[in-house]
This record gives sequence, C-alpha cells and structure tokens, in this order.
Amino acid sequence: MSNKNLTIRRIVIFCVLAFLPVIIITPLLNLYYGELLFVSRNAATGAYVFGVLGMLSPALANLLTRLITKEGMGNSYLALNIKGNVRYYAAALLAVVAEIVVAMILLCAVYLNSMSFTEIIPAEGIADKSAIVLFQISYSIIVFFPAFGEEWGWRGYLMPKLSEVMGKPAAVVVGGIIWGLWHAPLTISGHNFGVDHPGYPFVGILLMCVLCVADNAFLTLITDRTGSIYPASFFHMINNNCSALFVLGIFGSVEAVETADSIPPVQAFLTVLMPATLLLGAVSFFLLVRRKGVKAEKVSG
Repeated sequence: MSNKNLTIRRIVIFCVLAFLPVIIITPLLNLYYGELLFVSRNAATGAYVFGVLGMLSPALANLLTRLITKEGMGNSYLALNIKGNVRYYAAALLAVVAEIVVAMILLCAVYLNSMSFTEIIPAEGIADKSAIVLFQISYSIIVFFPAFGEEWGWRGYLMPKLSEVMGKPAAVVVGGIIWGLWHAPLTISGHNFGVDHPGYPFVGILLMCVLCVADNAFLTLITDRTGSIYPASFFHMINNNCSALFVLGIFGSVEAVETADSIPPVQAFLTVLMPATLLLGAVSFFLLVRRKGVKAEKVSG
C-alpha cells in the first residue's frame, strides 16, 4: 500500500471512530429524556456530562487509529515545547481575550447603542465581579482534558494527515468542515443555536462548519509552529468557558443583560461572535499559506 493510500485509510478510520460516539449516543440520549438534549432543562446535567465526555472521542480515535494501523506514537504532538514558543502560548490566550473584546464592542454598538457605557456596565461591584470572571477562567482548567481530547484528535492527528494528502490550505478547509460536521448531532439537538431559528438544523450545521474552518486555521497555525497540542488546547478550554455574553452577564446591568438575552442565538452568533473569529481565521490562514514550504513543521513525540 502506498504512503498516500495508507494515510487516507488512517483518515477514514480516525473519522469513523471519532464520529461514531456522537452519532450513536446523542439520539439515544434524546430518546431517553424524551426531549432534545440541549434544549431540555431536565437533561441539563446529562447534556453537560455528555458534552464533556464526547469531546474526548477524537483523542480516543487518535489513539485507536494508531494502534489499529500499527502507526505507533511518533509525531504525536504531546511534547510541551515551551522553549522558544512562549509567544505562541501567549497568542493562544490573547486571542481569546481579543475575541471577547471585539464581540463586546459589537454587542454594545449593534444592540446596546441606546445606552451609555455606565448604563451597560455599572461601576459598583466591579472588583467583586472581576473575581467571578477569574474564577470562571480558573474553572476552565478543570475542563482542560476535554479540550485536549478534541485538539489531540483534530489538530494532533487529522490535520497532519490531511496536510499530507492535499496540502495545508485545503486541509484547513476540509478539516474544519469535518470538525463542524462532527458537531452536527449536537447542533440538531439544540446545542449553540437552539431549534427555533429559520432553516433549522441546516443553518446551524452550516454556521458550525464556517466557525470550525476559521478556528481550525488559528489552531492549526499555533500547533504547527510549536509542534505541540497544548497551546491549541489552552485556547479551546478558555474559549469554551468564557465569552462576551458571559462577561456581559457578570458585569452588565439588568437591562443590558435582558437585551442581550433577547437576541436570537443565530443572530447573536452572526453579528457579535462570528466577526472576530473570522478575522482571526483569515489572518491565520494567510500566515499558514505564506509560510508554506518555507518552514517545516516542528513535530515532537
């Protein structure tokens, strides 16, 4: 079997193993609760636990594919590689902050423009509320392993394999779409967008694919530059647990929070959350393409 055919075989095996748990378990949980998992209050705990455990399936698929195809643990991206790469670790954290800041600006400019800044964010209790945000960020450390689970699968295995077959630019797009489609059973069950938006569930699935392509560009960039999966995992863990809407919910006035809560999820996603992600993805994609063939990937065991 040629190297390319073997790589394609490994990609197929990995995708099957990564997709099967969410494809099988999600509808079973919907049936068990008698409601869609992510819109049912009765299923809130089950949805959280399944969401956390489901994020580990790409890592498990990585490990099993290596065992099934006798690939071994070479090029595993498991080394920290901090020396010489501190800037990429910092970039992973700063990118989350930048996305939150841009989203907050858009939220205020588009939906809260009839209110002054002090009406949106009252001055009293700022210090106490800041502690809540720091606690939330610290809490992200608890869910590091689920974030690592996705990153070691998608960026630590799928992306290098796709890049071998089709080159980095195409791999970023295809890998992002695969990642987005992996979320489809969750999106159908109301995750992120609910079920009341026009074009449900196809619009939600499409938006997840666009989001995942953009995020994939940045996450692939910092993984390639460091040869380590950890910067991407840190970005993923904080990004999943701290957003502009969360920050507004902590610091915002009752009126501001109620206004934000009234925005339909798809609309909020398109106008507030997506622009910064698309910008980050576009810059990252440009850097990946520009450096193509100039600097080899630094891959560590």
